[in-house]
Amino acid sequence: MDALYLFVIAAVIASFGISIVLRFNMEKLVLEPETFAQIQTRFFIYVAVIEALPIILIVFGFMSLMESTVNVFIPITIVAVSVLVNFILNIIKKNELVSGAPELQEKLMTFFLIGNVLMTAIPLVAIVATFVR
Repeated sequence: MDALYLFVIAAVIASFGISIVLRFNMEKLVLEPETFAQIQTRFFIYVAVIEALPIILIVFGFMSLMESTVNVFIPITIVAVSVLVNFILNIIKKNELVSGAPELQEKLMTFFLIGNVLMTAIPLVAIVATFVR
């Protein structure tokens, strides 16, 4: 398998996995706002577990990057669409939850921002890696 597609797989796994966990934990926060610290701690543990496989794929991608012959347009497009779709789904979920629980707006916004930064970390590495070769 070409190295660029290892980066794509890593980015898709990380962005979808972290986004799903983010939306789940934002819902949980609205249901149990008094357990914010526990929810946030579990979120970071889930993110660490989810990012294990993408990090391994990135390492393998860098090991075989110089042999890559694929055009960069398709891999970058797949990564960008993956991140964009998840970002839109996260915004929709946050807005839905804020409208139902306006008193939790600040906590939800904090959680939303942290989650989206974590969601875009591996895809950014994947995009930068496509230009290294």
